[in-house]
Amino acid sequence: MKDWPNPALASAFIADEAATLSILLTRQALEHEAGWPKLADNPVPPPLYDLPQDAQGIARRMAGDIHALWEVAGRPYLRADDCKFAFQYLAAAIRKGIIPPIATLGEVDPVPAAKPAKPHILDMLKETT
Repeated sequence: MKDWPNPALASAFIADEAATLSILLTRQALEHEAGWPKLADNPVPPPLYDLPQDAQGIARRMAGDIHALWEVAGRPYLRADDCKFAFQYLAAAIRKGIIPPIATLGEVDPVPAAKPAKPHILDMLKETT
């Protein structure tokens, strides 16, 4: 949410600066807890963990509220550049050997059809000639 002051945040009584800090802190912690690969050789724990438990809980609840507001607003500011960055990050992690490469289409076994497909009309004609 990049509108300053943000009307959605104001309606939820969340200060813009507090929202920005909450999202920054919890995003890093969620990435760490999900096991996202780190490209740096010396990964540091997220700064959220340095806060007392009650402050961590407040930050996580506030981030959850902000995420809900963002979804209601139609997920604005999610751009193609964001998706491109995520892909480049994943590719860099694979190149560095941090995560294993993803199997390509040629390496994946085909999924069997639930039922055999009906013969095509042109296939029927080929059989009779």
